[in-house]
Amino acid sequence: MTELQQGGTQAALADAGRGSVSKYRSIVVGQAGLLPFLRYELITGLFGQWPGGAGLLLRRLFYPCLFRACGRGVVFGRGLTLRHPHRISIGNGVVLEEGCTLDAKGSEGEGILIRDRVFVGKGCILTMADGTIELDEGCNISSYCRIGTFGTTRIGRKVLLGAYCYVVGAYHETERTDIPIMDQPNRTKGGAEVGDGCWIGARVTVLDGVKVGRDSVVGAHAVVTKDLPEFCIALGSPAKVTKMRK
Repeated sequence: MTELQQGGTQAALADAGRGSVSKYRSIVVGQAGLLPFLRYELITGLFGQWPGGAGLLLRRLFYPCLFRACGRGVVFGRGLTLRHPHRISIGNGVVLEEGCTLDAKGSEGEGILIRDRVFVGKGCILTMADGTIELDEGCNISSYCRIGTFGTTRIGRKVLLGAYCYVVGAYHETERTDIPIMDQPNRTKGGAEVGDGCWIGARVTVLDGVKVGRDSVVGAHAVVTKDLPEFCIALGSPAKVTKMRK
């Protein structure tokens, strides 16, 4: 279990010793120097909201140079929010629908890894402050999901994640009562994992340090607080195994 830096974006914004451009570059662009800053501003500013087929074509041409790596045939929807894109790798045939946020802040871990043929639905948020988020080959992340980590959080190969799911790789300490919870340290148990081939229903929460075994089904609105075995069907809050698929 690793203690994490406190404050994050709020602390950076409140730093009176830094100018607004310096704060913006640190929080959003993530790289020093004028060239990365200008490249980010020009490409996202000119093409980020361009509608229709022309916008898709222009983003396909110009967005790849923002990332650490980017494969062929990637679809970039309108209105993407990109933070520290130099820590993001995207495979072939990926679809990022409009309004997604890819936030790879930090310096430790591998950032965001999106493998081949992954679909990320409208309004999804992938966010971290150090660590690794991996969306493995062919997984489908439905609209408005949030996947966060300070450790390593993985969504396995060919996973179907229903809308509004929350997979989280961190938590707040709550032991002290003399200060607000938000002022207490963030910690991680290492991240969360959804194994290959799972079907996770809408509005499911998977907590930090928990692994859902491969090819399992988790019913809608469940809260997964403990590891689930492979090939199971689990329901409820907290989620409990009700049946085995094999």
